[in-house]
Amino acid sequence: MKRGRRLPMPSLQAIAMAGGLAMVTPAAVAIDIPSLIDRLEALRTQHGIAGVGLVMVADGHVLHEGGLGTADRATGRPADGRTLWRIGSVTKSVTALATLVAARDHAFAIDDPVRLLVPDAPFENPWEATDPVRVVHLLEHTAGFLDLTRPEFDSSDPAPLSLAQAFAVDPSSRTARWTPGRYSSYSNSGAGLAALVIERRTGRSFEDFVATRILGPLGMTETGFFPGPSGRDRLAVGYDRDGVTPIPYWHTLYRAFGGLDASLGDMGRYLVWLVDPSTVPVLAPEIVARMAKPRSTLSSAIGLEYGYGLGLYEYPHDGIVLTGHGGDADGYLSRLGFHRDSRRGYFLVINAYHGDALSAMQGAVEDALFGDIPRVPPPPAHPIDVTALQHLAGCYVPMTRRFPNEDPPEDQPLKVQVQEGRLITVTPGGLRKTLIPVTDRLFRRQDEPVATSAFVDDAGTLMLQGDMGNLRREPDGQCGR
Repeated sequence: MKRGRRLPMPSLQAIAMAGGLAMVTPAAVAIDIPSLIDRLEALRTQHGIAGVGLVMVADGHVLHEGGLGTADRATGRPADGRTLWRIGSVTKSVTALATLVAARDHAFAIDDPVRLLVPDAPFENPWEATDPVRVVHLLEHTAGFLDLTRPEFDSSDPAPLSLAQAFAVDPSSRTARWTPGRYSSYSNSGAGLAALVIERRTGRSFEDFVATRILGPLGMTETGFFPGPSGRDRLAVGYDRDGVTPIPYWHTLYRAFGGLDASLGDMGRYLVWLVDPSTVPVLAPEIVARMAKPRSTLSSAIGLEYGYGLGLYEYPHDGIVLTGHGGDADGYLSRLGFHRDSRRGYFLVINAYHGDALSAMQGAVEDALFGDIPRVPPPPAHPIDVTALQHLAGCYVPMTRRFPNEDPPEDQPLKVQVQEGRLITVTPGGLRKTLIPVTDRLFRRQDEPVATSAFVDDAGTLMLQGDMGNLRREPDGQCGR
């Protein structure tokens, strides 16, 4: 279809026959699915994406399940309901579920120190005597680890590696660089250590435990870490950003952080359960709800419920707060999102490493699926006098970074200023945004329906935590003039 030209809208049945989309009984949700598919197909063509997979659920039913384009350019195999997709870091939500189930069934708590459960756990923590690495830190990315090193990311053993072999690739990534239980900084190492805890406490392999205690009860029979010959034949081929250059299948260093392959049907079943965990007794609904709420950062201790939780996190979209996780695997990008109150959710995946394309498609899906949900007015501005705001102003410098080879944190300062009675952040590039107070220490942006950042005290030093990272107030000179 040419851009800007609107063709007559085919029926949903015609689309299903042409594109391999599964027809299901829809719930009573007013979504123009044909128009959404039309939009996704236009975006797929515009960005040169080979294939797209989408499943949407509402009120315990699948609204739509199917694919667009091709799963394999070389053979012309279509992306359809039989296709298996790599879901990348969406796997972490399953890993967190497995950890919580193992804790419940094998007499340990996620607040337990890792070394109490696994004395020889392969990590280093200079603060272990006073601030041990706990299981919750592994799942909420608050252990103090940087992310994987280049040798770890590039590891691609077709065998694949055992946990012991994976830990030996580069132990340096599992050294705490700041005190555990303070700051959230994304690290794939934590999932590997969580898998180790599961194996030691249950006496079973991580993959077997996930299959029998999570995937099996949820009916996810087409999801797993090791695709056999038939699974490989159904797997979508992954492509680079150009959508054409194939990227060979690879096993992630720790399968717990991103190794699952799944069908859209299975992801639909997973979404139905996430929206209403009472349907299958895998884990109590209140514990599943806690998965999206961080509990091990400085800001969570003063009431900020926004941030990375146990394998899930919340994020704003057009005035509402969704829960989900993104998936990033070489050759594939995916997104899982749901809104529990309206009982709706989706899983979207493409077989190309093209973030702009996925972002555009994600926006289209979320607009269509959640557009009619009533918006709750954001909390009004909490009254704070100018003197108190001035106390929060200053030059804030990142304390953490994700990758070992990133620029030094001091090269990325953020100015916090008071202008006309409002708190303003100014990036090094001059981007200015207002912080609206929700309490004396919790703030939100203009377009955000909940508090998303917090000013907290860290041993006498003021910190700013939120989507912008973990920033510590320093002398103003570091922000320049």
